[in-house]
Amino acid sequence: MNQGKPPDVDALQQAADAGDHEAACRLGVLLNDRGRPDEAERWLRRAADAGHHPAESNLGVLLAQRGDLDQAEQLYRRAADAGDHHAENNLGLLLAQTGDEEQAERWWRRAADAGHHPAESNLGVLLDQRGRPEEAERWWRRAADAGDHPAEYHLGVLLERQGRPEEAERWWRRAAAAGDHDAEFKLGLLLDDRGRLDEAEQRWWHAAAAGDHDAEFKLGLLLDDRGRLGEAERWYRRAADAGNHHAEYHLGMLLERQGRPDEAERRYRRAADAGDHHAENNLGVLLEQRGESDQAERCWRRAADAGHHPAEFNLGLLLAQRGRPEEAERWYRRAADAGDHHAQVKLGLLLAERRRPEEAERWYRQAADAGDHHAQFNLGLLLAEQGRLDEAEHWYWRAATAGDHDAQFKLGLLLLNDRGRADEARRWWRRAADAGDHHAEYHLGLLLEQRGRLDQAEHWYRRAADAGNEAARRALATAWRRAGAEPAQRQPTA
Repeated sequence: MNQGKPPDVDALQQAADAGDHEAACRLGVLLNDRGRPDEAERWLRRAADAGHHPAESNLGVLLAQRGDLDQAEQLYRRAADAGDHHAENNLGLLLAQTGDEEQAERWWRRAADAGHHPAESNLGVLLDQRGRPEEAERWWRRAADAGDHPAEYHLGVLLERQGRPEEAERWWRRAAAAGDHDAEFKLGLLLDDRGRLDEAEQRWWHAAAAGDHDAEFKLGLLLDDRGRLGEAERWYRRAADAGNHHAEYHLGMLLERQGRPDEAERRYRRAADAGDHHAENNLGVLLEQRGESDQAERCWRRAADAGHHPAEFNLGLLLAQRGRPEEAERWYRRAADAGDHHAQVKLGLLLAERRRPEEAERWYRQAADAGDHHAQFNLGLLLAEQGRLDEAEHWYWRAATAGDHDAQFKLGLLLLNDRGRADEARRWWRRAADAGDHHAEYHLGLLLEQRGRLDQAEHWYRRAADAGNEAARRALATAWRRAGAEPAQRQPTA
């Protein structure tokens, strides 16, 4: 409604009773703002019936708020036909709301051409939605230059979309300074992208404190990343309790990390019920860890049916464990086709087990080329089994240099047994043995014993034996018998 700074109700009522239609209109606006719409309507009608066009427009606003759009439109048209620009703008809003965008544009243009800044802003929104951003920018600039804060906000959105973030920031700062929380939120996003986290936090805090639920969620994320978990939880809860299912999901993850699985489950369920597939997947993981695999399967199926690739992978794992390889293959393949490297590796393993090595190799290669060291190791195994040792060595080496201890061990075997490169084999086994790989510890012991370095060999046999390696225990016992000494008397020097 049109608002000035009204005098008190009694003074306006006296003037209105005396036939002052402007006073009746202002009295109606004041009463409506004070939550007395029935009294407001009576005074607005008196002025509107007398042909007071601002009253017609304001009465239309009141009726539209009640849902009486037909009467509102009639009043707007009367005032708009008489050249009331507020009514032209309000009529445009009503027509856009009912889907008549052509007529909405016509009325907004009339008001905008007369310099009505809200109409300029609304016209910009419509033009942008219709794919005419250059025209939209022109109208938003006119309104923004005059201090229209919605126009400042929308202009910033357009400029950011066009790759002009510095200009966007300037307009959002102007709108935010006037208390526009949408601009505060957008400004926070821009600052966060630029790594200016303290400023982003401040902007989101202002918007969140004013009740912006998206800002509450983003503030929670930022605080979570910064390790301020108590504050993050509080903001997540505010957004989640207002129905933000992304906040529900992240609150669930935070609670699960803190060892509060029952609370996490409740949050995951609320987000999952709202259709959040990440939450469905995490709920499935939580349930499977509890041994409730049937419920986990249902959660993963819902998310997987919607195309959530981690859920497709987890469902494949569960089905493979349950001895249903055909179904497992189908879900692995869906996730693998989407580029999930874990699924590509598991699919390769399943295909290799089912004696389809060519297909297995293809999936291993996809993941291996992307740097997955599990795939690199398994590809090396497959190639070694086929006698393609040069290729196998290459992939073992790739995985071994990435820290894969199984690959370090296998690379050592290949280098020693098939290449005769014992020193290189020893170096790779030593790397794996230092990381606790008991197969590497045992074979390193064998190699050292063959070279006569019995004290060092015994050290590695002992480590492997302590880890449960039976061959190492036998080798250690044999070494003791040969040396004629008890374990406690040996002093390894490796």
